Amino acid sequence: MQKRIVLILVVLGIIFLVAGIWLLKGGASSGASGASAIGKAVLISGSNQPTVREGSPAPDFEIKYSDGRKVRLSDLRGKPVLINFWATWCPPCRAEVPQIQNAYEKYKASGFVVVAVNVQESTSAVAKFMEEFGMTFTVAIDSSGAIGRLYRVSGIPASFFVDREGIVREIFVGSLTAAELDQLYALIQ
Repeated sequence: MQKRIVLILVVLGIIFLVAGIWLLKGGASSGASGASAIGKAVLISGSNQPTVREGSPAPDFEIKYSDGRKVRLSDLRGKPVLINFWATWCPPCRAEVPQIQNAYEKYKASGFVVVAVNVQESTSAVAKFMEEFGMTFTVAIDSSGAIGRLYRVSGIPASFFVDREGIVREIFVGSLTAAELDQLYALIQ
């Protein structure tokens, strides 16, 4: 009986190891789950801004994907953008993700972009969360915490609504509802 339990545990361990390697190599972003690729958010040299506030330009940062692609926030000028700082362990973040996904689906045809900046978690934890919630928008992991510091994030979830000219129009701390997302989208669209 003990040998059978050990064998089952070994087999399960191998399955989890293979699944983890598959997720790290981008398996979750390439197939049927619909999840977007996970990138690493990195600070761009010289991107220091004393204060992020409503009416100020959104500080620039770059997302580096494992396939070599790079996207800067400034590349998204001309599109309304929601930058959302979050974590998988945060109950209010978990509560708002379905609302953000629905808003993204509703407004993406008009150019709406969501950049979900995860605060310092592992790629595997983020990939699992993305699959669980069906997230199809841009996700970046702020491994060093530099982007959160740049945006002066002191609590999560924290959302920055950036208009088509790259100006922060609204800063919202706390879990967003569908009605609040619709109202705030109208400000940046």
